[in-house]
Amino acid sequence: MSSMLLVVIIAAALGVNGLSGKANDETILRLLAGPVPFSFPPNCTKAHKPADSPFCATGFLDIGLKWVLNFDTYIFDVFEPDKTVLFGLNATINRGMPEGLDVRTGGCAVPAYYDALDFLSPNLWQVASKVCTADGGPGKYDPSTKGYTAEFVVSGDTGVYSYGKRSALPFIPFNATGHAYINPHFDVGLNVTVADSGGSPELLQITLKLTNTINSVNGSLFTWHLFSGFSFDVYSTQTGHRTYSRTLFDKTIQIKSPS
Repeated sequence: MSSMLLVVIIAAALGVNGLSGKANDETILRLLAGPVPFSFPPNCTKAHKPADSPFCATGFLDIGLKWVLNFDTYIFDVFEPDKTVLFGLNATINRGMPEGLDVRTGGCAVPAYYDALDFLSPNLWQVASKVCTADGGPGKYDPSTKGYTAEFVVSGDTGVYSYGKRSALPFIPFNATGHAYINPHFDVGLNVTVADSGGSPELLQITLKLTNTINSVNGSLFTWHLFSGFSFDVYSTQTGHRTYSRTLFDKTIQIKSPS
């Protein structure tokens, strides 16, 4: 099939879907260009932590007759930056309707820490959570929403590190379920919420709250909002309650189409 004939066929198909003029021309160019790779921060990879970012988002977007999205977010370990935890998904959309969802996970990382005794001895008591992801796989179709959903496992533990190393104090394990989804109108994303507490009232108690979300913005696969934040409430009989909260990242990123 000649490229001109292919353009005519694509143009006709797009016309049925309500695109015309400049938007139609630009979309045809993107269709002929094939998958578009992206990364944020620019040129980042999972192999190396960016100098000014705790995460790297990579993947590709192919807006052919079927739209295919690959979106992986790697969060790096604050103590060992060669380690990452993955929150990833594949989504397939056919004529604006979800056709498939697949979740990818793996790895463990300590995204950040709270220096509980910074006023006395910096980095001696670093309260932190190790976060791991596992399972995932293909999503399930929901005829009531005409979308797909998938669950994955989030686990880990919270405790005290000292100068970047796990201390001998007991760690508090946690388990949670992450959720990924794709709905009509290009509504795609995943989210995780962890709320857990434990410890010994006589020694140390820690309450953890963690939120991680990735979602398309206003029905556009070219615009994404990424958020990760956590808080700790640390209690000991010696220091009382000390609370700490931090937004690890809160970014809206754009996936650029080929020029």
